Amino acid sequence: MRLMILILSHFAQDITVVRLTRVLQDQGQEFLVLDPTAMGREVSLALDGQGPSCILRVGGRTFELSQLKSAWLWRSWQRFHDEPGLTELAARPADWKFFRAEWRSFHKSLVLALKYSNTFCVNPAPMGGAAEEKCGQLLVAAQCGLRIPRSLYTAKLSLAREFIHSQGGKGIYKPFTSYVDLKDVHDLASARVARLYTNRVQEEDLEERDGLIPSPGIFQPYVEKSLELRIVVVGEKVFACAIHSQQNERGRSDWRRAVNQSVQYEPYSLPAEIEEKLLLLMRRLQLVFGSVDMIVTPEGEYVFLEVNPAGQFDWIAHFGRLPIYECLAAMLVAGRTNYTVPAAHAA
Repeated sequence: MRLMILILSHFAQDITVVRLTRVLQDQGQEFLVLDPTAMGREVSLALDGQGPSCILRVGGRTFELSQLKSAWLWRSWQRFHDEPGLTELAARPADWKFFRAEWRSFHKSLVLALKYSNTFCVNPAPMGGAAEEKCGQLLVAAQCGLRIPRSLYTAKLSLAREFIHSQGGKGIYKPFTSYVDLKDVHDLASARVARLYTNRVQEEDLEERDGLIPSPGIFQPYVEKSLELRIVVVGEKVFACAIHSQQNERGRSDWRRAVNQSVQYEPYSLPAEIEEKLLLLMRRLQLVFGSVDMIVTPEGEYVFLEVNPAGQFDWIAHFGRLPIYECLAAMLVAGRTNYTVPAAHAA
């Protein structure tokens, strides 16, 4: 009998982790949260060589991975230079690079051991990472019948200019990965965070400049919006929240710029056809959980942008009044995508 739910997180006090564990606790479920701090202090993974079993030891407790009920793989174990005790190590580049690589490998070893122990994982390895690749994602979405924007992936500015010109001079640029830079770190009380979001671009923005070293980026036509959708898929259940981003000047190109401002959110009913295509996409990508971004055009067309296998959903659950935590907990308890939410927690 599988007894416990394992939660792997980059930070045990992440608000999403805290709120999910409250739901599990209310249901009387046993769970264990591991983050890099806990892993470095009291955790080991062992094979005894006597059979196909992998043992996880946490302090004085021992668990066989095949006996875990399920595992929630919420963000990776990334070590940061400002963690207590790591500042001096981070100042030595070779040592710091090795240290972080060892942590990534330790995390990957545990994740793959869970997979090969047939533990139900949210999301399964290795697809949780592979499915984040933007080009492959859009290709599969198109194969599932979803409308996608024309896209160019390149570091060659002349090609990007030609592409934007072909779209009537109206286009957007977005990065493959997140960019976050903490400014004025000598004074954390007044520190500012710089982030790179989706930006509207014109041909002149893509001119060659002395000293400029381009990195690859994603270029797409600017799609006019009536509203935007953040859609959270939890197994076989789909929850959509409308984001009225066009009501806020800062949020028109990327709603994330205005997420903490006066933007209206409300539950949204997706057409059955779109919901079915999204579930097909998730199956094709081998994902059991994901946060999908879509645009609804003024003409009422639905345009798929991306699915994030570890996309944030706390604010959507709150503002949209959606039972996402309850469904995620139910899926982890059941250990399958077809689950039943306890009556006291159902929407």
